[in-house]
Amino acid sequence: MSGWSILGTIIGLLLALVIYLIVQNKWMQVKHFRIKLPYSGKSLTGKKIVHLSDLHIPRHGVSLTRLVKKVAAEKPDLIVLTGDLIDVRYGLPKVELRSLAQSLVAIAPVYAVTGNHDFGSGRLQEWEDILTSSGVRVLIDEAEWIEFDHDGFVLMGLSEKENFETAPKPILRGVTLTEGMQMKPKILLAHHPEFFEEYLMDLTRAPDLILSGHAHGGQFRLPFIGGLFSPGQGKFPVYTDGVYFDPELPSKRMIVSRGIGNSTFPFRFNNRPEIVVVTLI
Repeated sequence: MSGWSILGTIIGLLLALVIYLIVQNKWMQVKHFRIKLPYSGKSLTGKKIVHLSDLHIPRHGVSLTRLVKKVAAEKPDLIVLTGDLIDVRYGLPKVELRSLAQSLVAIAPVYAVTGNHDFGSGRLQEWEDILTSSGVRVLIDEAEWIEFDHDGFVLMGLSEKENFETAPKPILRGVTLTEGMQMKPKILLAHHPEFFEEYLMDLTRAPDLILSGHAHGGQFRLPFIGGLFSPGQGKFPVYTDGVYFDPELPSKRMIVSRGIGNSTFPFRFNNRPEIVVVTLI
């Protein structure tokens, strides 16, 4: 093979890689999970929760119009947002954030919690005001009863902290539950998956299902290895994508979304943006 042929092959491979990176960074995937909550009634069977995380507007990459259409196509009963709707380096994109919130609220009730980018933006109150005025319920260390035909579950929201390592323990102690809520099935919205075990330390508040994000799927995913890096977990992170079980409490599960947008790294590899759909059974 001549030198020109080799050069042409290399250029072709590099071009193919660039095209792949561009396409798969905008090619949204819808991932489905079927989950049984303990002590849940028949009215919850078939109810759908759409879980979105880490949009990092304006670095969302995907079309927000397409995102909303895909969410609507799932016909969810509830939509949850687990933080980092915005990117700390780009201020507060008021128009895009309000438009997205209003579009999602038109589909189903929407609940949200903060992530480190929302918290670190310095404009958290404005962020919350935009969502709230658009009809989104922002849970700041709060719990709310979600009812479907006399059955339901407790939806808890853990807000972002200045430093989770030094925050009072157990980590969910600030989430107030009524006495009646303690014995009901519970779902927690929490941005950080790396605290999975800590979320289960307080038995009165321990969620049956945790919906989380933050890890961006490990950013670069390799076959048989998984994600290579995640904020909060470092190299070869444990919690990046899919469902996880606690070995001592196997009924307690966590679903980690790969998220939608990008932050420090401008692209993903083998790691498509995703919409998570949880169907209760």
